[in-house]
Amino acid sequence: MDVSVCIATYRRPQGLARLLASLGRMKLPADAQVEVIVVDNDPDAEETLALPPAGALSVRRVREPRRNIARARNRAVAIARGAWLAFVDDDEEVHEGWLAAFLAQAERRQCDGLFGPVVPRAQEPERGGLEWLAFFERGRFAGGARVPLASACTHNAFVRRRLFDDAAFEPEFGRSGGEDTQLFGLLLARGADFRWCDEARVDEWLPAERLRPAWLLRRAFRAGSALGRIRRRRPAWPAALPHALAALASALVLLPPAAAMGRAHRLRSAMRVCGAAGRVFGLLGGRYEEYK
Repeated sequence: MDVSVCIATYRRPQGLARLLASLGRMKLPADAQVEVIVVDNDPDAEETLALPPAGALSVRRVREPRRNIARARNRAVAIARGAWLAFVDDDEEVHEGWLAAFLAQAERRQCDGLFGPVVPRAQEPERGGLEWLAFFERGRFAGGARVPLASACTHNAFVRRRLFDDAAFEPEFGRSGGEDTQLFGLLLARGADFRWCDEARVDEWLPAERLRPAWLLRRAFRAGSALGRIRRRRPAWPAALPHALAALASALVLLPPAAAMGRAHRLRSAMRVCGAAGRVFGLLGGRYEEYK
């Protein structure tokens, strides 16, 4: 097997069906051997629940009844047969050249992993909130560029299976998020070479409830707290606390001027405050669990 596409899902049947359909439409090299693994993380899911089709691709469904995204991802890794693991989320849709682009660049470049762009899309544009789509945009890089930790995530990833021989997603982060940041940070520290593949694009379909300032502020705090908890694991973590407090103070100072610059500026400034506050919270041992 060349590639195992690993999908963790939780009560998103429509999103999962859309993702599987897009995987079935992919244009693949004639000799590519690809399997799709769907790990259902719903403890109440039926054992015999049928999956939507994914074209001619082989799809395996397994259950991980312990409610924890890290455990679900580890379950997929454990049964994967591919030399490469491709990670994609159940609220995303891949473009037809997605996996072919990853395979082509992996053949050209001897790296340990590739990451691609995630483009935000409104699931219900008629319900408004489109002005907040820009807040979901992630950084993009030149093809082949080294990928920083902030852009190494399981939203759109293609990683060598052998890297998981002695590494795994940590269940401690399975309800707070950040399990991918923690793992890929560990692999980078070990010398892993992660590169960018701009042609391997996926679209992320956002429900209306996420296209709201309140949701964005909560997400900024959650991301900051997860980063703080990751840094707290380092022996020299106390030295990071003054920097986090200084970043929080700086963000608070800039908040009043941003209030006079329009809604978008106000929101970005408030998100910086929430992110910095989350880092302080995490460094002090706090845990914010977004996934209940």
